Amino acid sequence: MTPGQVKDVIREHFGRLGFPTAIMDLAIEEGRKLIEKEANFWWMEAEAEFNLVIDDADYVIAPSGGSITIPNFKDAQALQWKRSTDVRWEGVSLGDETKDTLDIMYDTDDEGFPEAAVIKDMTLFVYPPKPNAAYNMKLYYYGYTPQPASNVVTTDELCRNWALALIYAALVWGYEIYLKDMQGATYWRQLLMGNPTSKVVGEITKLKRENLKRGWKSQIVLVPHVSPRGGIRQRIDNLKLYVRR
Repeated sequence: MTPGQVKDVIREHFGRLGFPTAIMDLAIEEGRKLIEKEANFWWMEAEAEFNLVIDDADYVIAPSGGSITIPNFKDAQALQWKRSTDVRWEGVSLGDETKDTLDIMYDTDDEGFPEAAVIKDMTLFVYPPKPNAAYNMKLYYYGYTPQPASNVVTTDELCRNWALALIYAALVWGYEIYLKDMQGATYWRQLLMGNPTSKVVGEITKLKRENLKRGWKSQIVLVPHVSPRGGIRQRIDNLKLYVRR
């Protein structure tokens, strides 16, 4: 569906004269956020580049005016660095340790290239605490996505391929917040989230299955400690985990 068609379907449920356009837009916006709070979905992936400042280890993530400009930051995925003259990026351990632990591991005057990092209170802390050069940085992250305008031909994943999820989520918000109809909200929430009792498979469950499948194919790799192939990496879906004896 196009964004305009999604809006038309939602409007029909509330009546064309009974649901102001401003509330309609807010319902869709909040419905999208309701979906994206459930998981870090593939269409939320994005990246931001910035530079380290010599001897500066704290970088604020903000929609504007911060060290790292990200309008709708949700969660970090990975962090990389390189020298300005290099062409190859190197990985930084991100979020594997807490800030308290990293503060103990590193002295306040330790210098060098970025080895570890952690995000706390929307601030990225880089270790060692005193970068010795203005390294190029790239932060891979998940961000909340905006609803495209109704008249825009879009590649938006939710509108194109998962419109029912967006419609159900907007109706949940509309019935619960605007109409104060808890019974109606419960009905649409079951279609969105699912109901094991009535064996209703919700749209969120379908989305999470697709998300897991995509992550499984692209990320999960096993490195056996002992292998007849000498420890060659194998994809988990190619391994015979159960062997009949």
